[in-house]
Amino acid sequence: MDHRRLARASRTIALIGVGGVTCLVVLPIAINAATGGSALRVLGPYATWLWPSLVLLTLVTAGLAAWEPLSTVLVQRRPAHPANRGAALERVDRYVRARVDGSLAAQVRLKLGVVPRVGPALPTRVRVPLVVAGESGSGKTSLLLELAGRLLERARADVGWPVPVVVDLGGWRPEDDFGEWLLHAIKRRYRIGTRLGRTWLREQRLTILFDGLDDLPAEHRADCLRWITALKLPQVVLCCATDDYESLPRYDVVHVEPLRRTDVLHLIAACEPRLDGLHEALTKDPDLWDEVRTPLAFDLLALAYRAGRAEYRGGVLDTYLVESAARGPSRNPARVERTSRAERMVRSLRFLARIARRRNDLRARHRLPHRLVWLDFVDDPVVWRLFRRAVPGALAGLLTGTSLVTALELGWPTALAAAVATTALRTNRFPATTTDRRRGFRWAATGFAAGTATGAALSTVGGWLGARTADWPAFVTFTLVLLTAFLITLSLTGDRYWAVAGALAPTAVMIWTGPSPDLLTGLGIGLLTGTATGLVTAGLAKVWQDLDHPNRPDHPNRPNRSDGPRRLVPRAALHWLPLAGLPATALAAALGAPATLHAAPIAGLLIGLAVTPAIRTPDPIAELLAAPLALDEFPLRRKAIIQAARDRVLLVDDNRFPHTLVRDHLADCDPDELAATVERRRAALSPTASAPTA
Repeated sequence: MDHRRLARASRTIALIGVGGVTCLVVLPIAINAATGGSALRVLGPYATWLWPSLVLLTLVTAGLAAWEPLSTVLVQRRPAHPANRGAALERVDRYVRARVDGSLAAQVRLKLGVVPRVGPALPTRVRVPLVVAGESGSGKTSLLLELAGRLLERARADVGWPVPVVVDLGGWRPEDDFGEWLLHAIKRRYRIGTRLGRTWLREQRLTILFDGLDDLPAEHRADCLRWITALKLPQVVLCCATDDYESLPRYDVVHVEPLRRTDVLHLIAACEPRLDGLHEALTKDPDLWDEVRTPLAFDLLALAYRAGRAEYRGGVLDTYLVESAARGPSRNPARVERTSRAERMVRSLRFLARIARRRNDLRARHRLPHRLVWLDFVDDPVVWRLFRRAVPGALAGLLTGTSLVTALELGWPTALAAAVATTALRTNRFPATTTDRRRGFRWAATGFAAGTATGAALSTVGGWLGARTADWPAFVTFTLVLLTAFLITLSLTGDRYWAVAGALAPTAVMIWTGPSPDLLTGLGIGLLTGTATGLVTAGLAKVWQDLDHPNRPDHPNRPNRSDGPRRLVPRAALHWLPLAGLPATALAAALGAPATLHAAPIAGLLIGLAVTPAIRTPDPIAELLAAPLALDEFPLRRKAIIQAARDRVLLVDDNRFPHTLVRDHLADCDPDELAATVERRRAALSPTASAPTA
């Protein structure tokens, strides 16, 4: 452990100790003394030092907590400080080692003991941009990481040698200034500040190793190369699978040649007996020879054959996917089945692959990104079940729970008036896709149960809060009711005169009855339930707008659409919704709800419910309401599915797809057909053959 790590560890231990004493010992004693208690007898004459000690320990704790970020900022403001270079080299080394250790080649080395060669060694001295050219899967990234490792060794030995950094070009967008984007990319990955990075670029103290030019759309690659040329970076290495690099004014190129047959045969011989049957399969199927041209193809085929003879399915990628998914990490088939069913895992990986491809990334994250990234991947039946089953069920349940509590609190005529008032609710804003109407009843039942529980809970809390305000002075309750009615009407109409007119009705009722507890109870029930209903309906309206947005890839007006527009049905209002409150009202009447009819509770309830169409839902609510649409493709046990995929080497290196070819193949596959093939293959395997022998 060097002195920097020792100092960091010492500060961490001191922070834990001082912070623990401050928060767990001194602070409780001080609070007890400040609230009228007595200090501990053991303190004796030192009790007067209690508050100074608390202040001092708090300052020490804050100083220890702020030491690391403040020192980092101060050091980065001094580009020539040697600590900057040492920290940068350490972070780059950590990143390169993590990429190498988590790569597909490392998995092959772990399971088979060998790894195919990836091409010639790249030179460490770069005078003009060096291009590493080769077809996809030929090992260009492995060569780049190998070069980064050798450059790191040179940089540690020679203080004047530039610091190498690996940057993925897939995250760049044409609207971004390339120089600023590059500095922020280096900052995110290696925590090299933009000021420090700009100084090092100007002083030619960085070697930029660019990867992922092929991840950019073809029409953006020329712009990217022009930006790289315009920056006049002194030392640049660029990986490319196409001939786009020819637009560079000056460059050196290193071609990564395909694997020869002799290379493949030597590798198979070195892996025996782990690859028994692969040589025979290559001999019987000449087409397979044509596919095993790159280290990636050999790695995928080797992983498919690692547990014994595999069935070649007309493609290395299909063989790898089927064999890896069918052969679980456990020798117990029941445990494998419990870990993740084939269909669920294949669908989830396809969903994640499509998201990763859209974001020009290889990461398979277990958290859903923003809904605009994935909403157009949702199938029509899922949209139909949400908007034609779950939403009506939830609204009916919300009205049922509200009517039941309202009837018991204020009388069943008031609950009946609330049910009739729901006819004004704009429930016709959700057109939905056509599908089999026999499906989705579980969604409707779940929505109804959740709506009933939510409506009952909100009505109970709202009634309790409204009843508590009845104890306030009369002028306060008058002002509260009038201001609420005025603001709700103003938000609905946008006209101050209509807002004043809307406040006249509760004014007349309050002059007639006074600010009675029933009016305030009805107002509380109406406000809480109306707010909840408004959040749900407005949030779902925003979700539907995102589904049918003209800028979405699935919109019928968007050009080059491959799968056709969504099939929409005419809008249909839920005219039956008031009927949902009748059974609850009848049940409350049977339970002994009063049959009194008064204007005060009805007025308060209607004023509160009027807030429903005025709600403008925040974006997080829409994100939450859109999440159920992804459950068919990406269920709740997401971490377990991703872990199962990692165990089967379908994901590597911190939940990354092994290669863009694997990602794109998964994104374009038919999940039902692939899952059926996996199940058939799993059924054909014996219990002992279902586990890897490596």
